[in-house]
Amino acid sequence: MSDNSGRAARWVIFVGSWRYDSNMRSDRELIIGALDTIKDGYRAVAAFPLETLTRSEKHALLARLEELDKEWVALDRRLIGQLIAGGDPAVFGGASWADVLSRRLRISPGEAQRRIGEARSA
Repeated sequence: MSDNSGRAARWVIFVGSWRYDSNMRSDRELIIGALDTIKDGYRAVAAFPLETLTRSEKHALLARLEELDKEWVALDRRLIGQLIAGGDPAVFGGASWADVLSRRLRISPGEAQRRIGEARSA
């Protein structure tokens, strides 16, 4: 796409607090960067001396962690749903999606099947 001057057109999209500029990195790179940020945040929280928190602060932290866990699980199930809807498990070397997920995620076939069921019902 170009404007009348022959230069490539540039576009910017705002999604929540994220700004995506067409001249910026790819979606894959943005996702990897976001996951690295989450991992860094997790490490910071995990390194915090929990014994310094009051009982009510610990309850509040548990509530926040539960909220994050539910959001993370929802994203996980959405991703699984898109993965299984998009093709054949044989492409990934498995006889079934449960087989693929159990090997890739190092979980039991039963757990993999449970997650697939949750993804399908979501």
